Amino acid sequence: MASAINNGTFVFNPEELKDWSRVINELTFANPTLNELHLVEQGIKSKQQIVFAGRIEQLGKKIAANCVPNEINGITLTDKFWDPVLEDFRLKHCTSDVNQQNKLVNQMTRVNPDYFTITEGSQSQIGNFLVAAVLDAFDQIILEKAWFDDKDGDTFDAVPAGVFTNGTDVAYYTGFDGLFKQIFTSISGSANTNRFTSIAKNAGVSYAAQELVSGEALSTFKSVFTKADGRLRANANAKFYATQSIWDGLVNDLEDTQNSGGVTIITEDGKQTLRYRGIEVVQMSVWDRFIDTYQNNGTVRFRPHRLVLSTPDNLRIGTLSDGDFGDVNAFYDQYNRVNVIDGAYSLDAKFMEVYLASVAY
Repeated sequence: MASAINNGTFVFNPEELKDWSRVINELTFANPTLNELHLVEQGIKSKQQIVFAGRIEQLGKKIAANCVPNEINGITLTDKFWDPVLEDFRLKHCTSDVNQQNKLVNQMTRVNPDYFTITEGSQSQIGNFLVAAVLDAFDQIILEKAWFDDKDGDTFDAVPAGVFTNGTDVAYYTGFDGLFKQIFTSISGSANTNRFTSIAKNAGVSYAAQELVSGEALSTFKSVFTKADGRLRANANAKFYATQSIWDGLVNDLEDTQNSGGVTIITEDGKQTLRYRGIEVVQMSVWDRFIDTYQNNGTVRFRPHRLVLSTPDNLRIGTLSDGDFGDVNAFYDQYNRVNVIDGAYSLDAKFMEVYLASVAY
C-alpha cells in the first residue's frame, strides 16, 4: 500500500518516522500557507520581550527671541511578552483492538513477530497512517488555537456564561489568549472606535436573523477600509481576513450590482483571488468551521461574521521550538501490547500593534 503521507515529493520511510519532531515541524510551522497568513516565529524564549517604539508626533517651533531651544516630547516605549504555553497529547494504538472489518487498516496488517508494533518493522505503514492523521489535524488546530484560544473561555451554560458550545472540553482552548481575544480587548465599540465596525447581524437572535442580506458585506468592507490607518492601507502585505459568510457576501453583492465597485476576482495559477480595492481577501473557512462547531448554542452562533484587515507581520504565532516540533516520542509497550505516541509542543499568538488593524465583528 502507498504511504498515507505524500506532500509533494516527500514520503515517509521507517528511518524518517523515527524523527517525527523534525518532520512534523517541516509540515506545520514551516507550512507555506500558514506563513502567508502569519509571521511564524520559532525559537522564542518564554517571557521574551517585544518592544514597540512610539513616534515623535511634533517637532520644530519658531526660535524664541531668548535663544532657548524648543524642547519636544521624547519617544514612548511600550512592550508585550511572548508567553508560550506547553501543551501535550497522547495517542494510543492497540493492534488487536482494530476492528477486523476495517479493511483500510486490516489490509496493512499481517500476523508476524512484529504484528503488534507499528513504529517499525512490517507494520510501520500503520504508524505512517497515524502520523498522517496527526499532521492533518495539527495544520488546522494551529490556526484554531492561534485565533480562538481564550484563557477565560467557558461554555454558554456556565456561570458567568461563555461563548463555547455546551459540552466542549474548554481545556483545549484556554491555554493562552488568541488573536480574537486580543483584538476584541483592544479594538471594540468602547476602545479604538475609529478602527472598529459593528456587524449588526451578529446580534441576531436566530440563525435566520444572523444571515447577511444584500449589500451588508460590501458596506462592511467599505467601512473597514475607510477606518484603516493610511499606513495599513499602503502596506503591500495587507490582507483582509474574512469568514466565509463575508467573503461570499462580497461576491454576491458584486454579482447583484454587476459593478465591481473596487472588487476584482483574479485567477492566478488556477486559483481565484478576490481583491477589494487592490487588497487580497483571504477566505478563512477555518473560522467558520470552528464557530459552527465550538461557538454555537443551537440557536445562534457567536459573532459568525468577522473581518480583519491587517498584515501577517502583525498577526504572529510563536513557538519555543526551533527546527523541530518540540518533543514527539513513539514507543511500543511489549508487556501491554500497546503503541504510544506522545507529543508536546509550545504555542502562543500575538496581536502586535493596533494601528495596523481595522476590524468588523
